[in-house]
Formats: sequence, structure tokens, C-alpha cells
Amino acid sequence: MERCGFRLVSFSLIPQRRAMKITLLIIGIIVGLMLLAGLTIYLIGRAQPERHTARITFTLPKPRAVVWAALTDYAAMPQWWPAVKAIRFETRSNGDIITWNTDQRGQVIGFRTTAQQAPAHLVREITGDNLPFGGTWTYDLTEENGGTRVNLTEDGFVKPPFFRGMMRLMVKPDATMRDFEKNFTAWVR
Repeated sequence: MERCGFRLVSFSLIPQRRAMKITLLIIGIIVGLMLLAGLTIYLIGRAQPERHTARITFTLPKPRAVVWAALTDYAAMPQWWPAVKAIRFETRSNGDIITWNTDQRGQVIGFRTTAQQAPAHLVREITGDNLPFGGTWTYDLTEENGGTRVNLTEDGFVKPPFFRGMMRLMVKPDATMRDFEKNFTAWVR
């Protein structure tokens, strides 16, 4: 075949069978590495405790009553915390009020207040059946130099070892609390 004075030659550098074997070998190596990575993450997670505690402390230049009002205004949360896209309230027959938070991925998680002494102490607990994680956030507010010191403690658990391994490798234990602090501080100021 000739085109524009050049002769095109059709040939293969590698016979077709050999190319198929190399392709399958590469795919096998990739799958093997993925399985090895998954197993490694699982084993790292198995070595981590199911329960954890993390703490942060920050100070806001507002009186404790103002900080408390902002903290307990759950309906306003989507306005100041990008991690929460929507809030829905449900009052249970026992009087518990559940706030259902929808996150950026569309996951809906329930929270309820288990202890409250305004304006100093608040405990919020994740509620829900069959969740792979859960726990509480405890807020202790103290007056300090005309402002408010917030001590936030997370007492949580993560059940699946794979999730614990991912957290150990990729997420700091206080990452969500630090994100909360950053956005809440901007909102309250």
C-alpha cells in the first residue's frame, strides 16, 4: 500500500499471544498489589483499639452565654459548617430530640443530647442502628478573660478494622474537631 510516496507496512513488534500474556501479568500484579494494600490496612486496623479519645481546646472572644447559644443552635449549623449540608429534627415518644445531620456525601447521621447544663456542659451522642462508628462529643465551656474557653472531647469507637486502619494512615484523630473549631470560631466571632 502506498500513500503520498510512502509505503506503509503493517507488522507487530510483539506477537499477539505474548502481548496477551504480558497484559494479564500486569493486571495480576496490579490486583495483587491492591489486595496486599487492603490486607496491610486491615492488619494495621486490627492493631488499633476500637475505642479512642481525642481532645482539643480553643478560646473564643465572646461571653459564655453567646458561645452556648451558637453551640446549641443546631438549625444554624449548615450555615457555618460546610461538613453539614442539612439538619432535620425529630422528637421521639420518650421526649428525646434527634437532630439528623446530612453530610457532604449525603449520609444522614442522628445526634441526641445526653447531658446538658447550660451554659457550661453539653454532651452530644451519635445515634443510629448498625453504624460502623459512634461516640460522643463533650463540650465544657469556662469563662476566661471575658471570653470562653471550649474544651471539646471525643470519646468514640470505630468497629471495622479496615476503617480503623484507614483512619490511622490517613486521618488525624482530631481532624473533625479541628474542622468544627475552625468553622465555629469563624461563625461566633
